[in-house]
Amino acid sequence: MAKRRVSTRNTVVPNGLSEDEINSSDSEDEMIKVTNALRVELNMSDRSSTNNSEESSSKESESEENESEENESEESESEEKVENNNRKSKKRKTLHWTKRNFVTPAADFGDNLPPPPDNDELEPIDYFLLYPNKPVRISETEMAQFIGILMMTGIYAFPEQRFFWSSTTRVECISSVMSRDRFLEIKKYLHVADNSVQLDRDDPNFDRAHKVRPLLNIIKENFRTISKEEKLSVDEQIIPFKGRSIMKQHMPNKPNRWGYKMFLLAGGESGICYDFVFYTGKGNKQEHGFCTDIVLDPCETVPRFINHKLYFDNYFTTIRLQVELKKLGIFSVGTVRPNRLLDLTMKTAKDLSSNGRGAMDHRVTEVEGVELCVTRWYDNNVVNCLSTLHGCQPIDSVQRWSSKEKKHVLITRPNVIKAYNEHMGGVDLVDIGKCVVVVPTPLFTIKTFEKECYVFIIFSY
Repeated sequence: MAKRRVSTRNTVVPNGLSEDEINSSDSEDEMIKVTNALRVELNMSDRSSTNNSEESSSKESESEENESEENESEESESEEKVENNNRKSKKRKTLHWTKRNFVTPAADFGDNLPPPPDNDELEPIDYFLLYPNKPVRISETEMAQFIGILMMTGIYAFPEQRFFWSSTTRVECISSVMSRDRFLEIKKYLHVADNSVQLDRDDPNFDRAHKVRPLLNIIKENFRTISKEEKLSVDEQIIPFKGRSIMKQHMPNKPNRWGYKMFLLAGGESGICYDFVFYTGKGNKQEHGFCTDIVLDPCETVPRFINHKLYFDNYFTTIRLQVELKKLGIFSVGTVRPNRLLDLTMKTAKDLSSNGRGAMDHRVTEVEGVELCVTRWYDNNVVNCLSTLHGCQPIDSVQRWSSKEKKHVLITRPNVIKAYNEHMGGVDLVDIGKCVVVVPTPLFTIKTFEKECYVFIIFSY
């Protein structure tokens, strides 16, 4: 049987077979294998063509979507432009104002309100009932605890009183006695005067310190019962305060420049306060002048004609003051300002400085039967003293530092200067005996209360 030759002119040769292999295949099995391979090849080519067509169709759809979105955005922009153009094209309605009478419309209020209360018929208790609150009931024990806490605040340097109850700065001896809210409540409602008996400001007897006057009078009466020593001193004291008050004084040369001023009569050696004057301003009643009257006031309870000695500085010293004190049987010594010494001729500061440190001069005069002695002494500067008790004699020596010689030197000193330096610091001893109580408050009632309580406790102890 003759072998049939297969023509490969129009036949697709599968991958992996050559034309010679196809021609050399003599059996039908080989032909079947070739046809199957061709079919597989055709199927694979069909699949690749379908995938390509799908990809191209998806790309076409995406491009169509993008084109549609662009068209929509262009359409919306065109619509907005059209609307804007239409708005611009429309004309705003103009308001036509005319000059004519305005007719008041009927505007009667339709609700019925109760009539206002008649305040003339109300009592103080009626106003109190309008704002009900828990009544503040303070016992005598709580008041003693409150004053004790005020005294303890002077030991700790806290800027605020709330720190004594704070968790980080708690002070057990204070926080265990009274709670913070109770302490602040007592401090808030603390009053020592009855406002119902307060005089009008236009009254000539109006007292600017009426808020604390009952407390001051109680302390003053107790101080006056103390037996007074021989040597006394008068000086001013400041209650620090920077709030708003007509009684507040400004003293730029003092450690506490702002505050209330008090004039104290204290023991020259013990520092015990015997009397004081709370200064509220210059009054209309001045018999001998301010400086004289302010010293004579606390000296009212000083026993007469038993030869007490009183010392004060140049703020108070006048010839009239020392004459009035001598008439009461009280000797006095004080530094004096030169302009208060009338018709005085003695060595000048230049003359004394030429003689060196320790140079002195004195003059004596008599006013209304009272003998006065003026002593001028030169140390680093000139010091003038006026006295009804001491003069230059006896003269002693005192040690001073000489910056020129770089060593201590002895200079002469009159007796009046020695006595003044020894007994003038009584009020300073009062200030040393107390400590600062921190009461940050704009109310002068609280400041005065804590100040007087502290002084009272120190002297009673």
